[in-house]
Amino acid sequence: MNIACDARALVGRHTGVGTWTTQVMAGLASDPSTEILLGASKPIDLPEELHLPNVRVLPRPRLPLPGSLWLHLLLPAALQQAKADVFIGSLAMVPRRSRIPGIAMVHDLTPRTHPERHTLKTRWTFNPFIKASLKAARAIVVGSEATRTELLEHFPWVAGRLHLIGYGVDQFFSPAVEPEEGEQTRQLFADGRPYILHLGTLEPRKGLLKLVEAWDRLHEITPDAPSLVLAGGEGWDIRPLVDLIDRSPNSERIHRPGYVTRDQARALMRHTEAFVLASEAEGFGLPLAEAIASGAPCIASDIPSLRESGADAALFTPAGDSDTLAKALARALEPETAAAMRQASANRGSALAWGPIIEQWRELIEVVVG
Repeated sequence: MNIACDARALVGRHTGVGTWTTQVMAGLASDPSTEILLGASKPIDLPEELHLPNVRVLPRPRLPLPGSLWLHLLLPAALQQAKADVFIGSLAMVPRRSRIPGIAMVHDLTPRTHPERHTLKTRWTFNPFIKASLKAARAIVVGSEATRTELLEHFPWVAGRLHLIGYGVDQFFSPAVEPEEGEQTRQLFADGRPYILHLGTLEPRKGLLKLVEAWDRLHEITPDAPSLVLAGGEGWDIRPLVDLIDRSPNSERIHRPGYVTRDQARALMRHTEAFVLASEAEGFGLPLAEAIASGAPCIASDIPSLRESGADAALFTPAGDSDTLAKALARALEPETAAAMRQASANRGSALAWGPIIEQWRELIEVVVG
């Protein structure tokens, strides 16, 4: 079986879709009779998990092309030449004209439902093509019930080809076993102080303005509140966040380390006083699941996708409500509550394995190819 996949999420720094691509392709590659073919219009930064004998990268165009043009104009011939049996569109897109059966993986519809929270480039490469891609796909997969509901609201005619296959968390993310690691992490990222953590691209839909407001209000409840670490690469429209941080009376305790490695992300999650994902919209919220698996006390926006991801292992507050978020932060810092939340995370983390998910993908691929 030759399984091809859109690997554009492995170009440059890897975020959530890059993690999904890595884990699913590595899981499928664990079958030695399967060959994984990764395609992108630019050079791929292949993660260690995919350095396998049955994983290869398709030749890319001689001249760099925009991803959408590459996918629709050049990829079909490359798939044919590579003798692919199936193509997985990891970014919801499959070629409109291809003899190879395609599976569209839809992580979320936020470029369509929340266009004001995305760059013009993202809107232009998603919204004009999503309907045609869904029509061309032999099967459509969503990663959460929230995305499934949203997709059926906008495109009810996909129901007969729609499948729900969730997300997992790599076993790499686990509670701390070395206590001294916490002091090293605090020194590196928070000037040696306890800290509250956000991890993810710094962009408008992540609710970071409300998080900073809530953290400032936390100081009225708890004057010696932990520092705030906003870890993640800078997305678009970062200026309002920078201005708000500059105006904060506690700005010297807000740290922006930028993009962090997997090892650093795990260390930050393991030793934070509380992990916060205050997003307005998410397809699943993989950082929340990873923080739970790492044993962190977690707070998240009360939106359907994060309810699915966090289950009973997180405190939920209304999206955009900084007052309630500040109170939740104060509650999470109480020793008894923090201990109970860490235990809830430990209990939930064991249910977030990739194994059953990979088996669901194998079964679907067999049906599509058959």
